[in-house]
Amino acid sequence: MSKQQSLKKKLIFWISYPMIICLIIVLGICYFFAAHEIEEVYDAQLVHSAKVLHQLTVHEIKQDDKDFDLGLENTGLEHSYERNLGFRIWYKDKLITHSANTESFLEQSFPKGFNNKVVNEHKWRFFVFEDTDNQIKVEVSERYDIRYELVFQLLLSVIFPVIFLTPVFLLIIWAVGIKVVKPLEKISEDVDKRSSDDLAKIEMDNVPLEISPIINALNRLFNRIEESFKREREFTDHAAHELRTPLAAMKTQTQVLLKKSPVKLSEGLNNLHASIDRATHMVEQLLSFSRLQNSHLTKERINLSSMVGDVIQGLKFVAQTKEINLFVEIKNDTVIDANSEAFYILLRNLIDNAIKYSDQGNDVQIILDKHSIEISDQGAGIPDEEKERVFNRFVRVDKTGKTGSGLGLSIVKWIADQHNFKINLMDNNPRGLKVIIHF
Repeated sequence: MSKQQSLKKKLIFWISYPMIICLIIVLGICYFFAAHEIEEVYDAQLVHSAKVLHQLTVHEIKQDDKDFDLGLENTGLEHSYERNLGFRIWYKDKLITHSANTESFLEQSFPKGFNNKVVNEHKWRFFVFEDTDNQIKVEVSERYDIRYELVFQLLLSVIFPVIFLTPVFLLIIWAVGIKVVKPLEKISEDVDKRSSDDLAKIEMDNVPLEISPIINALNRLFNRIEESFKREREFTDHAAHELRTPLAAMKTQTQVLLKKSPVKLSEGLNNLHASIDRATHMVEQLLSFSRLQNSHLTKERINLSSMVGDVIQGLKFVAQTKEINLFVEIKNDTVIDANSEAFYILLRNLIDNAIKYSDQGNDVQIILDKHSIEISDQGAGIPDEEKERVFNRFVRVDKTGKTGSGLGLSIVKWIADQHNFKINLMDNNPRGLKVIIHF
């Protein structure tokens, strides 16, 4: 059995999960762009610092052109970040000044332009500016720690608000989830409180648009169930009424037989036999109809030519008893997709009706091709105004007194509808009824 899942939990999960993924992507994008921009800004600052130092140095040298030596920078002016910055200046390949924190790489020299170098386990960024005309070289340097720290601070400024606001977002999502599923819980409670015979429509007031299809589907289901119950009640009422008639007749005949002399029993027994036949036929039809309606009609490939032949063979004795002539035209190997049991009942009912309602010595014609089957008789026929009504259950328009339940054509119509086959009733020429089933 599959485990039931909470809509609220799924809602929170499928909102939180993408939000976390998006946050990681945003952080990656922020890191990339921040690192790139900080690199550009700090490199530009290095270039600018090198040019300023060069201008100052050139100015001093031009004022006092001698063996120039500025010495070590003034170490008294310190800032916490100053340890991360450095500079060195050469004049005529002689180091004339430098910052105190560059003592560790005095012996090293770097080419012109930008360079990266690890010194004392710290990564430095160098920019070297060379003035070949005045024989001056200016080197400015900066530890990467400054850049890393700034990138980290920028990322924290993005992460911290998200960390603090995420629980708030989750609480909002949880509250929204409760509010969203509240109509479903209300509908469930309403349906659960109903009695088994309460199939009234669920009210659509203040129902969210997304839940409306479910409620509409439930209301349609209730309508179908109510119609089914109504049909079943009508079926039961009609069946009880129709069975009451032959049972009452049998009781009457039995009472009459008890009072008759043995010589006069024959006629009464015949009447009793006819009443029993009618009741048996109706019960068989009722059972067939009930079984078909309560089963799933699985379709398969069936040979209709062979099935029609089997049905005719089974009813041949009945036709011979009434001296009915059966004219059969069957196209060989006619194949359709249908439920074999249901379609056998359909064919038997139609052919049996044609034989039953034909007078003695008449003809019944059965024509089968790959598109339809046509069954014609020479009985009393059915008036045009009654041709649709005869498909209703327990409706009989025959006035000849033939034994029948009023269920045969109702079963035929139901089976045809289940197979999406079209059924037509029309007058036969010169008299009688013609039934055509179009596949």
